[in-house]
Amino acid sequence: MIDRSSAPLAASKALFQIPQTEKFSLENGIEIYFTHKNNLPIVYLSAVTSAGSKFDAPGKLGTAYLTSLLIDEGAGEFNSLQLSNEFEKLGSMFHVSANQDNIGFSLLTLAENFKHSLYLLGSVLTKPRFEQPDFDREKKKVQDKLLQLQDEAGYIASSVLEKLVFKNTYYEFPEIGLAETVNQITNKDVRNFYRNRFSGNGTKFFITGNLDSEELRKTLNKQIGSWENSSTSELTFGYPQRTQTKYYIVDKKESAQSEIRIGHISKKRNAPDFYATRIMNTILGGQFSSRINLNLRENKGFTYGANSGFNYYENAGLFEVQTAVNLQNTAASVKEIFKELNGIRADITEKEIEFAKSYLIKQYPSRFETFSQIAKNIESLVVHSLPLDELKVYEEKLHSVTHEEIRQAALENIFPEEMFVVICGEKESIVKQLKDELGVDAVELTHEGKPIL
Repeated sequence: MIDRSSAPLAASKALFQIPQTEKFSLENGIEIYFTHKNNLPIVYLSAVTSAGSKFDAPGKLGTAYLTSLLIDEGAGEFNSLQLSNEFEKLGSMFHVSANQDNIGFSLLTLAENFKHSLYLLGSVLTKPRFEQPDFDREKKKVQDKLLQLQDEAGYIASSVLEKLVFKNTYYEFPEIGLAETVNQITNKDVRNFYRNRFSGNGTKFFITGNLDSEELRKTLNKQIGSWENSSTSELTFGYPQRTQTKYYIVDKKESAQSEIRIGHISKKRNAPDFYATRIMNTILGGQFSSRINLNLRENKGFTYGANSGFNYYENAGLFEVQTAVNLQNTAASVKEIFKELNGIRADITEKEIEFAKSYLIKQYPSRFETFSQIAKNIESLVVHSLPLDELKVYEEKLHSVTHEEIRQAALENIFPEEMFVVICGEKESIVKQLKDELGVDAVELTHEGKPIL
């Protein structure tokens, strides 16, 4: 019989070790980050190329995204269907993605099929075909997706917030581009983008799996060691200045909900107060029992969920609160969010800090459960110019953060008086609520964030 009259004793601290990662370079200088894991006969590879949407020409926004869709539509001796079949025959999963900073490649395969899978990946990276019929098909898909996104209030609110926060910088636009710019992209533009941005020295590889290090080095040198380097230029980033809080509305007629986004520019991932900021945001809106979620969901019943977070780009950061609420609760929800933003700056309790630290530390091992998670964690360190041993000192640094450092992090990273407030929903109702309940006026924007005069 289990004695349920008393709570069970806490278990002893589980032993957890971060896998060791080895860094080496190929004959042509390509950087490789390898983590040996032998508990399963599989290999996960992630590669990032400095070819994100921030490198798009102003009138051709969406070129990087379209390149990511096209690059595996036929390569080397394989056409699109043959290449897909080759990966499928090996049981390998291959995927390409794009964001503002990079184009990423991921490959999950059995260790015994790694060499041939790598050969296919090498063909994609170094010998893409970019044939016209494939371009026409993929461009049409992007155009159709842009039409669909015009009806997604959550996407609209998020992309408009980013446009406002990153105004006049290369993070201003979504990686997929805009309808009018995608229409102008040609297959020649994609070919030129690939030629100008893809190179060995512009790409880094992150590999986790059951492989011998020396054998891996030989395999990589054989398959991609001859990939030529080039002088790819980097872009300068001018940090936008925060301004006084302003309200914006994007009209979505007959909407039953309002998508709310509130945020401002923030520090980069490698800021010295990252750990204090992480704990502070966990308390504010970074977990289910956070202040914002408990307020809007549990206490008020305005939403199914609300959260806050810091999104880190390679050269900037974005603080953002997001939620979707019933239309009639729009202004009240905004009011409660600002109440919590001001509250976190005024007071944080020891109990909250203890719980947040416990939450972050105890969930940390779960970030290393899969081979892909391990590779992605190492990739994040490299992308954000952090040392490889950062993962090993994570728990120690969280433990050592003081109450005063967390309080200071709130004061130096949350600015309620300098927010952009974006609401996507039925305009007439929202305008009235904002005026009646908050006494503020809002600027109306189009779905792409342009002022309506």
